[in-house]
Amino acid sequence: LEHSDGGCYSQGRRKGGSYFQGNFGKRNLHYEHGGYESPHSHRKEGDGDMEMRYFHKDPQVRHAPYTIQRKRRRVNWHYEDQTHLTTWRHRIPPGREVGENTQGRTMGNWFMITIPYGIKYDRTWLLNSIQSHCSVPFTAVDFHYFKNRAQFFVQDAGTASALRDVSYKICDEQNRKVSIFVSPSAVPYSVQNKLKPEQVEQLKLTMNKRYDVSQKALDLQKLRFDTDLVGRDVDIVLNRRNCMAATLQIIERDFPELLSLNLRNNKLYRLDGLSDIIEKAPKVKILNLSKNELTSVSELDKIKGLKLEELWLEGNPLCSTFPDHSAYISAIRDCFPKLLRL
Repeated sequence: LEHSDGGCYSQGRRKGGSYFQGNFGKRNLHYEHGGYESPHSHRKEGDGDMEMRYFHKDPQVRHAPYTIQRKRRRVNWHYEDQTHLTTWRHRIPPGREVGENTQGRTMGNWFMITIPYGIKYDRTWLLNSIQSHCSVPFTAVDFHYFKNRAQFFVQDAGTASALRDVSYKICDEQNRKVSIFVSPSAVPYSVQNKLKPEQVEQLKLTMNKRYDVSQKALDLQKLRFDTDLVGRDVDIVLNRRNCMAATLQIIERDFPELLSLNLRNNKLYRLDGLSDIIEKAPKVKILNLSKNELTSVSELDKIKGLKLEELWLEGNPLCSTFPDHSAYISAIRDCFPKLLRL
């Protein structure tokens, strides 16, 4: 492995908390402010719209109701043989219909899917495993990790029900069953804040100018400050799920042969949005993430499905978390075993 001496490791390892700390119901402020928080988690308890409870199963009770109540219609779902159960109630107050915009948030028919301890699982393996056991096809919107959990959103109650039925049907490498929780949700961030068609078109034109056909390379460094975007008042911040989603969709459609992607100097501090690159641009071999704000090597786990041969990381805070050169190389190669240059 060739190492580019960019000062990407130093003496002393910072202490960090466990991935598995934190209560299941705590707020995820990263999603709220950068496209990573469950949009419904800000709601106050007892507001009449939503209630979520988590509790242990009574050994004497085999069936626990999972109830949806909309006006006078009721659907009962049942969990069997589970350690933890989730119940939720979603009521629509008089005069309010599904899809009505409430305080700027269109509720619609969206559901959050949560996999406790999902941080342990590779995104591709997890989604493929769930799909192989699910009775209907689904699209995982805004897939992300928060603390110990993996989370994404789906639209349609039928799809949510089918995903709930997959709970405990998947076993991981340690032969532990994977649980899946379903709860009603507001519209996901990237959908709620989807770029306008004219903004997407301008982004596409800008990316075309930055694409090197001969090298199959796309240079998106300092994208937010591109003069063409700034001059037309198009604000592209790649930390935002909607902006990263639009960028990856353009890559998938217009640059399917992409081999090299430069994301240098975009102030990236999380890679949840970039994780879609595994499906959108699977041929990428060279990735430049230097001069960003990544603080933990765990962020790289979110894109480890890429078959990278060259990775640039210098200038990120995570570089100071390694005690020596060999520890740095080992940690990165755990994510990208085919890496030739770092």
